[in-house]
Amino acid sequence: LQFWSLSPSSVASCRLLLVIREVDATNNCAAGSKFCVSEETTDDGDKLCNCSLEEEGYGARFSGYSSERTLLEDITAITKGVESLKIPTRKFRDKCGTKGRRITVETNHVSLDLSRIKNDIVIHYDVNLELELPKRLARLAMEMFRRKHYQDRYPAFDGKKNLYSSGPLPFGGEISDDVEVYDVERNSNRVFKITIKFASRVDLRSLITYMRKGTSLSAPQEAIQAIDIVLHNAQAFRYVQVGRSFFSPPQDAIIQLGDGMEMWYGFFQSAILGWKPLLNIDVVHKAFPSPKSVIEILCEILHLDIQDLQRELTEWEKHDFANYIKGLKVEYMLPNIPSSKRAYRVNTIVESASRQQFDMKGKRISVDEYFMYEKKIHLSYPNLPCLHVGSPNRTNAIYIPAELCKITKGQVVNRKLNETQTSNMIKQTATSTTERKRKILESLKSVRLNDDCVVKEFGLSVCDKFEKVEARILDAPRLEYNMNTRRGVWRVKSFIATNNLTNWIMLNLTDNTRLDEIRRFASDMQRMGQQLGMYIKRPMKVDRRDSRDLGNYFRSVKDYIQLIVVIVPDDGNLYAKVKREAEVQVGVLTQCIKGRTVQRMNPATCSNILLKINSKLNLFIGWPRCLLRPIMIVGADVTHPSPDQNNIPSVAAVCASHDPLVFKYNIQIRLQPPKVEIIEDLQSIIREQLLFFYRNTSYKPERIIFFRDGVGEGQFAQKSLFIYRTRLSTQSHISGHTETPPCKIFPIRDEDADGRNRNVPPGTIVDRQITHPTEMDFYLVSHASIQGVSRPTKYRLLWNDDHEMTEDEIEELSYYLCHMFSRCTRSVSYPAPTYNAHLAAYRARAYFEGLFPWTLHLQ
Repeated sequence: LQFWSLSPSSVASCRLLLVIREVDATNNCAAGSKFCVSEETTDDGDKLCNCSLEEEGYGARFSGYSSERTLLEDITAITKGVESLKIPTRKFRDKCGTKGRRITVETNHVSLDLSRIKNDIVIHYDVNLELELPKRLARLAMEMFRRKHYQDRYPAFDGKKNLYSSGPLPFGGEISDDVEVYDVERNSNRVFKITIKFASRVDLRSLITYMRKGTSLSAPQEAIQAIDIVLHNAQAFRYVQVGRSFFSPPQDAIIQLGDGMEMWYGFFQSAILGWKPLLNIDVVHKAFPSPKSVIEILCEILHLDIQDLQRELTEWEKHDFANYIKGLKVEYMLPNIPSSKRAYRVNTIVESASRQQFDMKGKRISVDEYFMYEKKIHLSYPNLPCLHVGSPNRTNAIYIPAELCKITKGQVVNRKLNETQTSNMIKQTATSTTERKRKILESLKSVRLNDDCVVKEFGLSVCDKFEKVEARILDAPRLEYNMNTRRGVWRVKSFIATNNLTNWIMLNLTDNTRLDEIRRFASDMQRMGQQLGMYIKRPMKVDRRDSRDLGNYFRSVKDYIQLIVVIVPDDGNLYAKVKREAEVQVGVLTQCIKGRTVQRMNPATCSNILLKINSKLNLFIGWPRCLLRPIMIVGADVTHPSPDQNNIPSVAAVCASHDPLVFKYNIQIRLQPPKVEIIEDLQSIIREQLLFFYRNTSYKPERIIFFRDGVGEGQFAQKSLFIYRTRLSTQSHISGHTETPPCKIFPIRDEDADGRNRNVPPGTIVDRQITHPTEMDFYLVSHASIQGVSRPTKYRLLWNDDHEMTEDEIEELSYYLCHMFSRCTRSVSYPAPTYNAHLAAYRARAYFEGLFPWTLHLQ
């Protein structure tokens, strides 16, 4: 069933016109009929939905409608639901889930006292800064403006456009003036014009109303934003702000992550509305470019000795250097002349100083010659690339030698860390819960929120102790081979169902993996397969090929093999090329393994590889009651390019189950514009998934349970509207949203702690006090953390038209699905459907990795 006329502008006045043909006496569709919806416009300009039944041989009944309810009653219920778009709420706030062993835990939330607010009405002003005013000087300029015009008042400024004050400021509706600030980067004073204009009044009483009967679709966002900006003010001048987090360099030893990056410590804070006002605070870590000379950076990222810099860089070295330096700020200064210090942003790199020329007084001169004759400086590395800095549109471009530059300290960059940097970051940040709690409380103490002038003026105060909340530990599911999970982990004895592997080959694409190591790996696979009940013959052959001719090789073996095990280099993007050629161009199954994995093979690794190949493990019984009828569980995710990649599309993936054990999933993938989180073609995808479900099971699902990862609360309205559009295909639809918030749960008693890091055990669930005041959401720790502090996943129920499904069943199902991921013998941090969707989107991204231009041939 496709509902085409619903859009945000037409939901409130949606009308339906049904044109029914071939309906039998029980109001069921005739055998082989299809229910179609189209849109037309009446003479009065109204849009109507024409619904008709057309011959189509894939179903005998209309989308699961039964004789107990008439078609007209169903359409009436649907229309009424569309007009009252809302997220389900709890009937009684204190009646949450009940299953599991009850414990008390601490969370990284502290109480936020709003009872002594001095003015219920906060004044919002719009701040207009001169276009030439750099962002780094905005707060300093506003502080100078405050001292000049209202020195006895302390409003809160967000560093961009918004200014909030507790009561009106003493200048009427608008004020404009010039202020003078000192610019460290230019080593001089600068004058800027600032205009402040009244924008609106913000009622802080809406926060109390929201906690009593509010909905996420109409949250008091402006009031929450005002509170957040007030609480951020204390840190704004002392730390580097990145969103809601604030960072400072380490006070002791600098932690080097490698390849020109170092780690800074910071803390996150955000005001939230739970059952009472709370402040969520956590310690965070981020990579910043190391404030070293560009010469040092070159040696570090290119792994060169200082003497190597006397030669010209290779093309690959230039490529890596450009990727690092582009967009960064550098400090340029002539030797022993502090007054020459300037700060520039790098556009790109150009030719070496000895080769790069420019016009000077009608004559072509190289950068090296210019510094030699004009600045009396002999460059030590004339063969290194110059940096193109300043405005990229400047007629006379500015080129400066790399050796005269240093990376500016404290620059915020959003780049994906490489494998080495990520590993070093994890080593430094993985701590026990005790250590994490200590760091969070120390950060809260160092900020001294209650002593800040702005916080005092508004009348806010923050508690210095963690919130204690009630939690429960859910029972783990029982595995089908009669083994119970322990701490979210279980051992593999044998596969429940296997596919014999008789026709397979191995393809080596590395230079350093020896033939005897490959043959030993094949023997290990055979032995481990025998232990797990999977018959594996010796590989038909072991080939060594050049990666440039993969497509033709795959075509030559496609017709007689089941699987190609491809050994890929440890570094580079050859994995993406293998998957693209095998799955998109040819259509053959591959299993990629890194060369070092083959060289370090052990039974555990071999078992995990066979898990991926067989993909028929971890089935369990003791199902929640909701799974005893035909049901389709859907997982959806969207992966985006890294922040510095603006022209690469996002990839949306939707996985839907199509078997009674909800273990097999069909995948639908779409490309969409970059950074778009809402899946644009979701209706079409769900229709395809429903048809696939019916073809494979001969049933139509009575329920759809939809898990969506990564949607922000501001997008709940769009998400809920889609649910109204898609729910018409089944009798009931339950949809939820999952995310990984900056929430931490700490055990209080020793007997409730798990592992050496003293985490809460798998199955720990919190659904009260720190959750939404009226709607159903909960935090679930479903996995055993291998290192560091466990991160709970937050679940939010967005729609539920199955009133028989209880809160306990929804929580239990979510936890059980975390045990269904086929790639490992442990429960994972969020449900398998969304995990599979994430992997599918990642695989799709590999299909076009390295292809240019991005805008061509994507479909």
